[in-house]
Amino acid sequence: MAEEYETAIEELKSSNEEMVSVNEELQSTNEELETSKEELQSVNEELQTVNHELTVKIDELDRVNSDLRNLYESTEIATVFLDRDLIIRSFTPALTRIFNLIPGDRGRPLTDIAHNLDYPSVAQDIQQVFGTRQPLERRINRHDGATHYIVRALPYWTGSGKVEGAVLTFNDVTGLAQAEAQQRVLVAELNHRVKNMLTVIVSIATQTLKSSDDMDAARKAFLDRLHAMARSYELVSRDQWSEVSLFDVVRQEVEPYRTGRDDRIVLDGPAIALKPKLALSLGMIIHELGTNSAKYGSLSVAGGSLEVSWAIERRSRDSLVLDWIERGGPPVGKPLRHGFGLTVIEREVSHGLGGEAKIEFEDGGLRVNLRIPLDSQ
Repeated sequence: MAEEYETAIEELKSSNEEMVSVNEELQSTNEELETSKEELQSVNEELQTVNHELTVKIDELDRVNSDLRNLYESTEIATVFLDRDLIIRSFTPALTRIFNLIPGDRGRPLTDIAHNLDYPSVAQDIQQVFGTRQPLERRINRHDGATHYIVRALPYWTGSGKVEGAVLTFNDVTGLAQAEAQQRVLVAELNHRVKNMLTVIVSIATQTLKSSDDMDAARKAFLDRLHAMARSYELVSRDQWSEVSLFDVVRQEVEPYRTGRDDRIVLDGPAIALKPKLALSLGMIIHELGTNSAKYGSLSVAGGSLEVSWAIERRSRDSLVLDWIERGGPPVGKPLRHGFGLTVIEREVSHGLGGEAKIEFEDGGLRVNLRIPLDSQ
């Protein structure tokens, strides 16, 4: 019994040692589990941070995608994105006005799509962009010539610096083309007008010097006529050579003589818009009449007056009818020959404007009646 007891005691001791060893292992395992739990918590926190950053990036990506979608839908610039095989990746709605595209055409070659452009070298231009890696710009038209475009082909770069395709943009420059054409017309018209103006100046100088023996008087008359021409040109050029009011043309020439009484000069007539040619001619005519009146007619005396009236005569050929009536001036008689001023009036009305000029020397003053076809403008 004693031996069995001692043996049992030994076994108990051994079991106790094993239990102590197991307990130590369990404590070590528990410590490892605590460490792993802390690591897991740290990893979980990192995952939460990464998840938050990923959520922010996704939100930013959504905003960028929305911006791009709105840009695609709102831009008026026709744009198409192509890969190396000229396959359509994407395009803006504005491109459908040039190419017959539908959303299902993504993935088809651009060269298979019908269009209304006079642009047979589109594939060659894109291949040139692939080869040179430089943008290319070309001006093209529609087949009917009604619309003009500037085409820009640019390489499509990836983040790694490779060219994976091309981007084509079509900018409508029809307005610019029309402006260029209008500018060419205006330059040609300006050259024509300058030549005519120089011819008129030479004619005025020649006739003024020929009809005057006093050089000082001739110089003054010549400068006055040049100033009248300059005022007329300033009036028509103020509105870019568009239509000019007849009232403004008459008023600017007679305004220097409007002194003294309010009723000294009366202007009466409807609002009539004149083309530049007629405005310039009438400016010179009114200037000559005003100069003549200030020297010899009703505007040369304090009690004289002037009435200028006009109307449109509606017949088979509409005409402008303008009356120049002087009253209260010194007695006038019909001269033996017309001076340069009246000669300019008759010649300008009949030859330049295709109208008629009736000049009467009455006891009360000079009376002039002008009839000018409106289609002479």
